[in-house]
Amino acid sequence: MNSFALKRDSLGDTPPIGFSHTTFNIEPIPAKHNGYKLDITGFLAPGWTGRLTAGLAQQRIGIVRVEAEKTTVSNWRSSFELKSAPFAKDPLSVDYVALAATELTGDRKAGKIELLDFVLEPPSRHDGSLYVELRGVDRLGFLGDILDYFSMRCLFPVKMTIETIGETAVDRFWLKGVGGAVPSDSITESIKENFGQLLTAAR
Repeated sequence: MNSFALKRDSLGDTPPIGFSHTTFNIEPIPAKHNGYKLDITGFLAPGWTGRLTAGLAQQRIGIVRVEAEKTTVSNWRSSFELKSAPFAKDPLSVDYVALAATELTGDRKAGKIELLDFVLEPPSRHDGSLYVELRGVDRLGFLGDILDYFSMRCLFPVKMTIETIGETAVDRFWLKGVGGAVPSDSITESIKENFGQLLTAAR
């Protein structure tokens, strides 16, 4: 089978005692042209989702669907459906563990975020996580730019589900602060105000 798995972080990092080694498996999806299924499990440092999605965009590998959830303090279970764009790097040749651990060098300009709709629900309804659901105009790098937006406000997903329907991204995030801190009301209001400014005329 044209697939492979990596049994540890390719940069040589060893997870702290009590954490699982990181592994990934990538393989083609037979029924989908240029489609691939990626599974990553184990220890992943905070911010890995943003680093991975930014790296994928740089490689011209799009994200169609994601289900990712933190299972312990820093251990994750995640599954991605990927689609390679024209002139993309071969998805079977990418070291996804290294990509999730590497900050991109140089200036990376964020694209324009265009939202069609969004919903925010307070942490009291979601076990201390700020729940954010949004629909936006999809493009290569959309998810990475959304995750960058959150990380600049010291918010990181503990769970997320991502789906692409036609040209619309339908993303759901459960967010917490550094060290699992509960997001404040002021942060929630700030995001609500900012997202309101990102709404497009087509709703």
